[in-house]
Amino acid sequence: MKYLNNIIYLFFISIVIFSCTKSTEPLSKEKNYNVNITYIEDDGINSFEPKDFIDIFDDDLSKLTYEILGYKIKYNLKNGTDDRSFYRANRSIILNNAYIFKRDFIDIRNIDYNVLENDIKNSLSNETSMHIKNMFGYDYGTPLEIIAKNIAPSYIESILSVWNSPVKSRNELLVGSRFMMYTALYWRIVAEEFEDSAIVIVNIPIAANYRGMSAKSIADGGFVDRIVVENNHIKPCKSIAVISIYNFLNSDMDNETIKKMFSYYIVQTMAMMFPKYDIDREEKHSIMSEVKGFDYFNWYSNIINFQLKTPYKTIKEYKDTIKR
Repeated sequence: MKYLNNIIYLFFISIVIFSCTKSTEPLSKEKNYNVNITYIEDDGINSFEPKDFIDIFDDDLSKLTYEILGYKIKYNLKNGTDDRSFYRANRSIILNNAYIFKRDFIDIRNIDYNVLENDIKNSLSNETSMHIKNMFGYDYGTPLEIIAKNIAPSYIESILSVWNSPVKSRNELLVGSRFMMYTALYWRIVAEEFEDSAIVIVNIPIAANYRGMSAKSIADGGFVDRIVVENNHIKPCKSIAVISIYNFLNSDMDNETIKKMFSYYIVQTMAMMFPKYDIDREEKHSIMSEVKGFDYFNWYSNIINFQLKTPYKTIKEYKDTIKR
């Protein structure tokens, strides 16, 4: 009986330990992994062709992932849908989390400048002075209130210039409730509800107009091209990435170069989700080097034309995870 009790006790402890395993612990390199990909498209905006996705997520990407990260990953193009169908299918998620929008959403179309400046100041206060200097060019001693006041107008102008650009069905989207699909807050909420795809690709521009946005998002004109959040439904990486290809496809590069740059960007994303590496803001010649100002070509060139340095920092937490 005592022996049986010991077994039950050990079994219970193993369950507790397993359930408490953090999502930011690196995964084993001894296993083979499958990563499912879902694509969501606004057909009025530039996009990759179906053949482009097949070219990107082929065996060469698996080989590149293994060469750089040491992980054996097979990429599976699971499904695709249009933005209207996706919004309708997931409307209940947003309705159930309406309080998050009420709490955190910054409505750029109807904004109080003082409120926006305060939101920007609070976001900047979470970053080091050195980081702000590198991104915005202000002296270390410049008060955050002054920086926020100077940034607020261009932040609004940048987002509105993209939203108001003449694109098929754009007006319908921005006038109605589907407007929220163009915001990072929407994708941060929805991403935590996915149950099978570790990578979700969209071709729409995603604006970081929410309280607590990162200083980098502000420096990038209020936009993000990738959101990585914790998601315990997705095994085994317990995380999910939503990637916007909008800024890739609006670059001046030819299509083949864009696909190559995007392939390396996918490898960097996998590095955040499997070995749990963090983005390096100082090192240029690492797969984890930061993309500054959506300059993918310079970022890509610094990786392929120089000796690649090994990442050394790991993620402590996925900072974009929503506080529900």
